[in-house]
Amino acid sequence: MTEWKCKRRIFKDSWIAQLKSDVNLQIMDGTIPGLQLRYYAKTKGISFFLNCRVGTGHERKTLMLGKWADFVDVGEVYKRAKDIRAMILKNKVLATVRGTATNDDATETAKGLIRNAQEKIFENAFAVYMDKYASVHKKPSTQQLNQLHFRLYLRPVFGKRYLEDLTERDIMDAYTEWAKKTSFSTANKILSLLSNFWDWCESYGYMPRRSNLCGFIKKGHGPKYRATVLDLDGYKRLFKSLDNGPAKSRMHPRLFRVLKVLALTGCRCSEIRDLEMDEVSLPEKKIHLKDSKTGPRDVMLSDDAIKELEFAMKEAELIGSKFVFPGILDKNKSVDNVRKPFEWALKDAGLPHMRIHDLRHSFITMGANMGESITALKDVAGHSKITTTEMYTHLADAQAFKAVNHITQTICQQEG
Repeated sequence: MTEWKCKRRIFKDSWIAQLKSDVNLQIMDGTIPGLQLRYYAKTKGISFFLNCRVGTGHERKTLMLGKWADFVDVGEVYKRAKDIRAMILKNKVLATVRGTATNDDATETAKGLIRNAQEKIFENAFAVYMDKYASVHKKPSTQQLNQLHFRLYLRPVFGKRYLEDLTERDIMDAYTEWAKKTSFSTANKILSLLSNFWDWCESYGYMPRRSNLCGFIKKGHGPKYRATVLDLDGYKRLFKSLDNGPAKSRMHPRLFRVLKVLALTGCRCSEIRDLEMDEVSLPEKKIHLKDSKTGPRDVMLSDDAIKELEFAMKEAELIGSKFVFPGILDKNKSVDNVRKPFEWALKDAGLPHMRIHDLRHSFITMGANMGESITALKDVAGHSKITTTEMYTHLADAQAFKAVNHITQTICQQEG
């Protein structure tokens, strides 16, 4: 039989966090009747229990409220204990009036109430949301991004909180911090995820209908980014730096090859960086992407792009990786951190600051400047709407001047 050393002490975060003992401890709080802490000397674990009457008779039951790690602080422990006591009292009164419930029924009801309360803790509910909703309705890449945003931004702020306790002020303060740490763009994506999660909670019964507070948060917008696009001279200088990069920078050649394929295809960075061997069909001169921003799509390959991919695939086959561009240290992962070699190449080529995504803008703009139709460019880029492709086209200054000059000359001739 397990032996316990019993004490009485008001619960406080400071001493609970530092609690250590060579014997099992059972500590009564005294603030809330029946609330107790149990310290297990063998595992160093701490759990909270509530001892109370759960039926219409005198029988008492000890119900587990949760482990110390399940709570933000002692205040959360107190709140859960009070909520459970209130719900048990409510159900006890109903049972007394109806005269139907037994003590066993009451015990099961109390345990059900605790489970129900634990389900409505933010991090627990989010896990259910990802399992039952996101895994069915969202693409794998979107699920990964959702998990990343949850781990970095949502869980640290709301993880241990009850959903019903969240206020508009809580969300507003969190949004402000996200915007400060990252950008308005990222903060808006996190807020959209939170809003979608809240809508699902309403449908699933975790929250009442029309309780979503995210719509009241005013979204911010940073300065509009103007893409930097390469002209023919810029491409020539960049490719020269990419070819010389492995020898001059001492960075792995694979990193520069990823960038070259990006520049030669106009694909999104993740589409080439995470490209798998079975997605490439060199005889067809195509990449069959299983997943992209707009879903599965095919990418046509130029002869120059095929040369780079042939070399990369031979290397990946020798390594034994499923990725065309395996990680430098781990062949079971795709290559990462291509930003560093890209910045090196820009500096070496004497080119201005660019995002990697600007290679995509440059590819589409080059096609537009050469006279390719906007419809063809839409298919090449894999856009679902032609208006998106139009946003990517940036006429070169020389072409814009030529167009303006041609229009004004025509007008002047008409006047003459």
